[in-house]
Amino acid sequence: MSFNKIKLCSLIAAFIFSGCDKDTQKDLTPSQSLNHEPIKVSWTAAAPDAAAQIKVINQFGEPIALAKILIGSAQNIPFRGNFIETDKSGVAVIPREWSSAAHVTIDARGYVRQTLLNQKPGQMVIKLNSAYLTQRAEIKGQVTQLPVVNGDKLIDFGLVMPALSKVDLIQFDLDQVISPYTDVLTVAGQSAPLPSNVSLPTQKENYIFNLTLSKPVFRLYTPTLGQKRLYAARGRFPFKAVVDELRDGKPFYELVNYFSILGGGVRESVVTGPTTTIDIPANELNFTNKISVQSARILPDEVQLTLAASEVAGSYITTDVKKLTSDQAMDLNSLPNAPAFVVSVIKKQSEFMSRGNGADRLSASIRAFKAGEKQTLLPLVNNPSIDAQNLVIQMPAAPAAGGLHPIGSSAALSDLIETPNGNTTLVTTVKRWEILGLGWAQKIELPNWPLTSTTARKRVEINFIGSATKQTTQLDDSLIEAATHVTHSSTDY
Repeated sequence: MSFNKIKLCSLIAAFIFSGCDKDTQKDLTPSQSLNHEPIKVSWTAAAPDAAAQIKVINQFGEPIALAKILIGSAQNIPFRGNFIETDKSGVAVIPREWSSAAHVTIDARGYVRQTLLNQKPGQMVIKLNSAYLTQRAEIKGQVTQLPVVNGDKLIDFGLVMPALSKVDLIQFDLDQVISPYTDVLTVAGQSAPLPSNVSLPTQKENYIFNLTLSKPVFRLYTPTLGQKRLYAARGRFPFKAVVDELRDGKPFYELVNYFSILGGGVRESVVTGPTTTIDIPANELNFTNKISVQSARILPDEVQLTLAASEVAGSYITTDVKKLTSDQAMDLNSLPNAPAFVVSVIKKQSEFMSRGNGADRLSASIRAFKAGEKQTLLPLVNNPSIDAQNLVIQMPAAPAAGGLHPIGSSAALSDLIETPNGNTTLVTTVKRWEILGLGWAQKIELPNWPLTSTTARKRVEINFIGSATKQTTQLDDSLIEAATHVTHSSTDY
C-alpha cells in the first residue's frame, strides 16, 4: 500500500476550519513609504478645533512617536499642512483647516500602514499593529495528555493554533489555523507532508499490516514577538474508514465528519526570540456539551463547514467542525458553562484548499448560539480589480444582503513572498496596507502615497462586512462587535 494515496496529511489539516516580514525603513514621506498588517481603531467625534488631536498607539496602548499622518488624497490636498507627525507622546494636532470628510492614512516605522476612509474631523485614537518580523518566530513543542491506545482503530492527534479573536473570525484566514508550512510524516517507508502545527504522538494501528505513526513535535510560526495565547485541540478519527474513503478518491471536505474534537488546552507564552518551546496539555477542557445548529442554504457547487466555538478568557476556541448540506440540522460539541458561537463558512468546491489566484474567496458568519436559529450567509462575490499605478481598487458588485445590513468595507494590499518549505516553495502574503471604511464601497481611491516593494507579485483583497442587526457604528470596536457576516475575494496582480 502506498501511504501517499492515503493522504493522511490532508485530512488532519482539514479537520478544523476555525481562520512576514518587518522591513528596515527610512524616514517616510507621502511619496515614499512601505508597511504592513491588521487594523483596529477607536474614534470619537468632536467639533473641528485647533486643539483636536489624533493620537496613535500600539496594541498595548503605548504611544507611537513620529507616526506620519496624511489627511486627504495627497500632500497639500485638500488643504496645505495636511501632512503631520506625532510627537513623543504619540499625538498630532489636527489642523484647523480640516473641515470636511477626508481619508486619514497613518504610516509608522515598524507598523502596518492604515487608511480610514471618509473621516470627519474630530478627536481620534488610532491603534496600529506591529509589522511582521523579517523571519517569523517559531513556537514548538508537544501536545501532551492525548489518550493514545495502540490498536484501538483510532488516530489521536493535537492541533495547535493561536486562540482567535472576533476580528480573526470575521477576517477569516485558514493559515492561522492550518499551517501552510509542513513537516514530513514517514509511515511504512512512505513519506507525506503534514501541517507543521499538527502533533501526532507515536501510535500503532493496523491497515492490512501494522503501521507506526509518529510526529509528536508541532511547529507554529508567528509574525510578531510578544505575548501569545495558544490553543491545542484534542481530536481523533477512525483510521480504516478514513483511509478507505481516501483510497476511493473522496476529497477531504467530504470526510470532515469522521473527525471528532473532544477537548483541548490553552496556554500563554511570551515570544522573545527566534524559537520558543512550550508543551500544551490537551486534557484540561472537555467538550461534553452539545448544541444543535441549523445550516444555511447554499448552492450546489458550494461547500459549507459549520463550526462550534466557545469563548474562553476573551478568545475563541473551536470545539467542533462538520460539513453540512443545505438546511441541515446537526449536534456539535461545545464547552460547558462557556458562551457558545456558531461559525459558518462557504467556499466553491473548485477553490477548496487551493492557493491559486482568487481561491481564497469565501463567505463567513459568526453568531452567538441560539437554539433553533437557522444560519444565513452573504453570497460569494466576484474578484476585485486594481489600477496599481493610480491606487484605485474597483470593488465587485455588492452582495444581495437578504435581510443583513451593510456596515463596512475593507481592503488590503499585500506582497506575495516565496518561502522555502521543505522541497517546495510556499507563496504567502505580507500585507503592506489595510483600508477600512463604513458602508459597502463601490470603489476605493487610495491617497497618492505609493508603496515601495521588492516583490513583483502582489494581491488585493476585499471584504464586504455585514450585520444581522441594523445599527450605527464607527471605525472602532463597535464595528467589530456589530459585524456578523463577511464575504471576501481577492486578485493577484
